[in-house]
Amino acid sequence: MDLVESETVSTAVACGQEPPGRLRGAARLVGVDLLAGLITALFSIPEGMAYAAFAGFDPVAGLYAGVAPAVVGSLLAGSPLMVTTLTSAIALTSRTALHHAHLAPGDGANVAALGLLVGAAMAAFAALRVGSLLRLISPGAMAGFSAGIAVQIIAGALPDATGYRAGYHNRLLRIVAWALRPQEWSLRAALVAAVTVAVWALAHAARRTRPFAVLAALVVVAGGVWACRVAVPLASSLGAVPSALPSLSVPAWDVLPRLVPGASAVALVALAQAAGIHPPPPERAVGARRRVWGSDLWAQAAANLVGAFFQALPAGGSLSRTGVAVAAGARTRWAGAASGVLLAVLVLGLGDAAGRIPLPVIGALLIVIGVKLITGRLPALRAAWRDGRWEQAVLAVTFLATTQFPLQYALLLGLGLSLVRRRAGTGVGRVEVTVAEGATPA
Repeated sequence: MDLVESETVSTAVACGQEPPGRLRGAARLVGVDLLAGLITALFSIPEGMAYAAFAGFDPVAGLYAGVAPAVVGSLLAGSPLMVTTLTSAIALTSRTALHHAHLAPGDGANVAALGLLVGAAMAAFAALRVGSLLRLISPGAMAGFSAGIAVQIIAGALPDATGYRAGYHNRLLRIVAWALRPQEWSLRAALVAAVTVAVWALAHAARRTRPFAVLAALVVVAGGVWACRVAVPLASSLGAVPSALPSLSVPAWDVLPRLVPGASAVALVALAQAAGIHPPPPERAVGARRRVWGSDLWAQAAANLVGAFFQALPAGGSLSRTGVAVAAGARTRWAGAASGVLLAVLVLGLGDAAGRIPLPVIGALLIVIGVKLITGRLPALRAAWRDGRWEQAVLAVTFLATTQFPLQYALLLGLGLSLVRRRAGTGVGRVEVTVAEGATPA
């Protein structure tokens, strides 16, 4: 199996899918990837706009982060199914970076300057081979980190799915508060979300319709909401969906020195999230993985350098958007590239219609993706848990840190704990052998 094919299998396993077999013809492969790209593009409209609006940016900048960055990132990444776009963590860290530099997030020139520096920081990290440090992270730490990101996706989708937004920063506490207060949910939104999950489950249960489960749930439930005129929030409630392609944006050159520290933090967050998409494999594959990590970093750097000039917020490897693409049947890097192109087409020609996507539908499907991401990590979680109390503690601490602290700090904590264990000589390699022999590395 060559590197590209092995990466495709790894991503599918990580997202709860069975590894794809050889497709019978090029036409079928193209059709599957175009469909996956279309579904990912539809998700990008409300999700990108929501992330940007929540962080205080123009929602359009979040929407456009799914166009040029997605195309460039997918074409250049070593992990062929990774979708490069805006994430909630990157949006929040970008807001902090501009706040510390005393710059307005609503100014497109400031956003362009930040995106340009994020791309430069990623390129510097790639040149310094910072990504190679991730091979030192123990499987337990990486499994806990990846599961924590999945919990973040679920916690972030609950307000759209049910209309209830908890006031806690910790993602686990948000989920607990949501579960304890069903009386504060929006009944209409929750019913739409429940129907969405039911339609997805029915389509996913049959092998022939499984690749179309996400699209079926999106189209069937959205059509039902429109036909029955159910009053639930729509994507247009986040802001007007433009009917134009992104125009050229010029960075504010004079503010670049003030943004260097913040841009470096955003780049680290993107690195952390991309690491969650493809955790380290067994030792025998470290050389191949090191090349993939380096390629992913360069790809994300290029995506930000290009996106900065096309009204896009900083972008990085998105676990949720990658999960959507894989769940929709993506097989090659052309699915991610197609998502950027098709998003531009949707915005250009169907902006008003795209704005009518119900937010509870998107929230419900993101919860499904988050749950599938956790189930896809179960082999790695079980392998780490069987390796003794120290690895159990590393897993638990990294997981809890990921649900509470900025991702770059959680990743560094996992790296530190792994180095302590390695220095103590407790046998990190034994976990890697266990994963290699007893479970598929996710």
